Amino acid sequence: MTKEAGINDDIGIAAGAFQDFTKRAIGAQSEFVKKYSEAYWHWQERIQIESTQLTEFFKDVSSTSSAPDQIGILQGWMKGAKQRFTEDVVYSIETAKALTNVGLEA
Repeated sequence: MTKEAGINDDIGIAAGAFQDFTKRAIGAQSEFVKKYSEAYWHWQERIQIESTQLTEFFKDVSSTSSAPDQIGILQGWMKGAKQRFTEDVVYSIETAKALTNVGLEA
């Protein structure tokens, strides 16, 4: 084998490795953007839900003058808010894991 053929082989191996790396990087970037986009739209929806829930809460509280009824409305709203908060924490953890896994797989 000549010195020139050896250099050409080395260049071919390096080019193949670079192409493999580039494909993996593009795949990881695409997956990251997909997961990030899903999270973005999830939180946009959650903002809308919370806004609607809060509007309903104020409407319900202002439509009654009975303190016990207002307390009951507040307790119901707090129960729902606690449940939504718990779901948000779980979603945040799962999303963080998914985004981390995209980075680790690259």
